[in-house]
Amino acid sequence: MSSVETTESSNAAATRSGASRLILFLTVFIDLLGFGIVIPFLPLFAERMGVGAAGVGMVLAIYSAAQLICAPILGRISDRVGRRPVIMLGLLGSAIGYLIYGFATSFFWLLVSRAVHGACAGTVSTAQAYMADTTDESERAHGMGLIGAAFGLGFVLGPAVGGLLGRSGLRIPVLFASALCLGNFLFAAVALPESHRGDRGPRLGLAQIAEPWFNITQNLHGPLLRLFSLAFVFTFVFAALETTFALVAAKVYGFGAAGIGGLLGFAGLVQAIAQGYLLGKIVKRTGEAWLIMAGAIAMAVGLAPLGSMSSPSLLLLLLTLVAVGYGFGSPSVASLISKTATRKLQGEVLGVNQSALSLARIFGPIAAGMLYDSLGASAPYLGGAIVMLAALALIRGIRNSA
Repeated sequence: MSSVETTESSNAAATRSGASRLILFLTVFIDLLGFGIVIPFLPLFAERMGVGAAGVGMVLAIYSAAQLICAPILGRISDRVGRRPVIMLGLLGSAIGYLIYGFATSFFWLLVSRAVHGACAGTVSTAQAYMADTTDESERAHGMGLIGAAFGLGFVLGPAVGGLLGRSGLRIPVLFASALCLGNFLFAAVALPESHRGDRGPRLGLAQIAEPWFNITQNLHGPLLRLFSLAFVFTFVFAALETTFALVAAKVYGFGAAGIGGLLGFAGLVQAIAQGYLLGKIVKRTGEAWLIMAGAIAMAVGLAPLGSMSSPSLLLLLLTLVAVGYGFGSPSVASLISKTATRKLQGEVLGVNQSALSLARIFGPIAAGMLYDSLGASAPYLGGAIVMLAALALIRGIRNSA
């Protein structure tokens, strides 16, 4: 092959890879946009059915529980049959889950709808595996950052769209989210190419599907155990912040509902810029381990004074530090997990990572609520800062083994 043909082939491959990343970004963004549209209205929707606070908590928790169970399984299936079918299954399942939600008339069907959607949300790890398939190691962290940016932007913009639609009725945002996911499914069916051919082996049965949970002890060792622990810690602390921030912003800083929404939107935008743009510029010079360390320190510094200093302008600075820290740390951990795993097990291992994040989203809010009630408004953030500083020992272990 001539040098001209080689160059043209490389350019074509790069173009296809870039197009695939754009399609994947839009796929994750639209899926999370639908999620963000629905979640703010869930408590009101449940209340109209006579569901109390405990029931609302169960409806919210079952989402994370289903994601925890299904993420490694869906990742394993994607290793065997390819990424595209699993991503499309997730999109179609999300559309069905929202549809069940929209027509639910009882607590049982609300639980079913959130369980279906939580199971389908396990495809986030498959999207990460897709990104790992289509990036080389030097661009892996940037690719994971794009997934995180799509996730964050969808979640930030969703409530605004839902708020506009919710004026016409509480079912309208849910049905719109269902239509959005169905449209995204059709878009992916036409435009999303396969990135992984899968393994040719014995027919995939129940034992093979459940294999990731049988293999869990094999994944929880050495560098992977440290990385999963870091993934848990970053999300545990960030979820704790999300849980109590509205209370602190109102009580300590005097913000109303609109101001709190604006602050959360600002933090989400900063996080998306850190993940989708800044990370890709910095990681090539520093490597992931340094960014994880910088992210942990930034989160610790941003969290420690939160709730104890009442300056609104200082609050913006602290939120910026936390958002940038999480935006640098979380995708960098996912990148190292992807590099540590063998190519054959990308989906499975990233699925286990997604399960660690689901656990963090279950226990982070519980811990934050307990600290807030027992020790005061600043306790969840001071505790989070201490946890992030303690995590530096794990990061040092990763740097030493790199």
